[in-house]
Amino acid sequence: MKTLIIAASQRQDSQSSRLARIVNQRHFEGAADVLHMADKPLPEWDGTGFDREDVKSVKARVNAADALVILVPEWNGMAPSAIKNFFLWNGLAELAHKPALLIAVSASAGGAYVINEMRTSSYKNSRLLYMPEHLIYRNAGELWVSDQPSKSDSYLSARTEYAVSLLKAYAEAMKPVRKLALESLGEFTNGMS
Repeated sequence: MKTLIIAASQRQDSQSSRLARIVNQRHFEGAADVLHMADKPLPEWDGTGFDREDVKSVKARVNAADALVILVPEWNGMAPSAIKNFFLWNGLAELAHKPALLIAVSASAGGAYVINEMRTSSYKNSRLLYMPEHLIYRNAGELWVSDQPSKSDSYLSARTEYAVSLLKAYAEAMKPVRKLALESLGEFTNGMS
C-alpha cells in the first residue's frame, strides 16, 4: 500500500510535521511519502497554472497514493489555509473514493473543530473518503517526547495503530470501488449540496 501523509501546518518545525514523521516511522516503517505544507509545495490557488511543474508533481504524488493520512493543526479553531489550498488543487482524479485518516493536532485540549471542518468542507467535490475513525493529538508538544511513555503516549500509540490498520484495510477494499467510481462518474463530477 502506498500512503501519503500530509503535514498540513504552514510553519517550519511544527508539531504536525514532527508527528507526521513519527507516524510514518512507527506505523508505516518509514515507507510513506510525507508532504509538508510548510515547504510550500503548491502555489496559492488562483484557478490557473495546472501545467506548472510543482502542481503536477504534487498531483502525481497524491494520485500514486492508495490512502492518505492528513495531520491538521487547529489554529484559532480552524484548519490552516495550506490544507484548503491543497484541496483546491487536487480533485476527483487524485482523491475520489480514496480512503483518508484525519488527525487533528492541538497545542492544548482542542482539535475537534478541525475534524468537523475537514469533514464538512473538503470532500464534496473531491469525493475523498474519510474513514469514520479519526484521531486527535491534544497537547501535541508533550506527545511522544520522552523515553518514558506517559499513559497518553501509550494510549495514542495503540489508538493510532488501530486507526492505521483500518486505513490499510479500507485502502485494499476500496481499490475496485475506486476504479469503478472513476470510470462511471460521467456527468456527476460535482457532489450534491
